[in-house]
Amino acid sequence: MKRKNFLVISAAVLAGLGILAAVATPKLLSLTSTPQFCNSCHVMNEEYETWFMTGIHRTIQCIDCHLPNDNILNHLIWKGIDGTRDVVYFHTATYAEPIEISERGKGFIKANCIRCHEGIVSRIATDDQDCWSCHRRINHKAAIFNSSITR
Repeated sequence: MKRKNFLVISAAVLAGLGILAAVATPKLLSLTSTPQFCNSCHVMNEEYETWFMTGIHRTIQCIDCHLPNDNILNHLIWKGIDGTRDVVYFHTATYAEPIEISERGKGFIKANCIRCHEGIVSRIATDDQDCWSCHRRINHKAAIFNSSITR
């Protein structure tokens, strides 16, 4: 009888966790996909302000550039990996200042630039250069804003 009770309780707990995950996951994904969430770490203030003030890509979210968008599974895996890494770096104060993007992150950004601007980019060679080599004002370190943003 004890085993049966244990199985019933275990099944109820698992069902409850499944329902909670099904309800909470979409809300959590939505919440953690906003620029305001990304800016909740004080180390992102300059990047957030530059994004907000330039207006160049203000209609898109951070995840549109900074995470892979080739398929949903790849996107969610890297959202989890990068998000976890960012939380650990922030709460252990082991992040670089100023923050820098990784080589992997640069690859995500370049792929997303090409994905969004496919019509224009198809006419030029992009293999040996990053988009921001020519489009210097598109990054979060735009010189016209750095002088007015205090840390």
